[in-house]
Amino acid sequence: MRQRTLTVCGLLVTVAMALCSLCHATEKPNQIGQSNMRIHYLEIVCQDVDEQCASLERVHGVSFGEPVAELGQARVAKLPDGRLIGVRAPMADHEQPIVRAYVEVEDIARAVEDAEAAGAMIAYPPTRQGDTGTWAICILGGVQMGLWQQ
Repeated sequence: MRQRTLTVCGLLVTVAMALCSLCHATEKPNQIGQSNMRIHYLEIVCQDVDEQCASLERVHGVSFGEPVAELGQARVAKLPDGRLIGVRAPMADHEQPIVRAYVEVEDIARAVEDAEAAGAMIAYPPTRQGDTGTWAICILGGVQMGLWQQ
């Protein structure tokens, strides 16, 4: 069972990292109609942070630092293009393991309003987290999406 869980988690992370590589910029479509969406931060919430970090380091060649208080004690790896992957433990008993992408936006207040107008529930309103930026979490159809403004 544990091996299956690790395989599923590894697959989810690999898919999420592949999505990261497809995202190039922020916000509005460019002149030829392509999205400028860019994932800034990939957050992995899991029960065993050290195990996840070791697996990601081995499989993807990334290196995780010490826990960052401003990111819920996540251990963070910085990719060569500046994007971040954070791995942290749940911060509350009700928080379940999840892989959550935070998409860069130019105006987080407007992005949250637009998400809410589209039917999303705002699970975490725009909040400044030290020097890391301002972020929010929206839920639509059971899918959690983070928004991030530097």
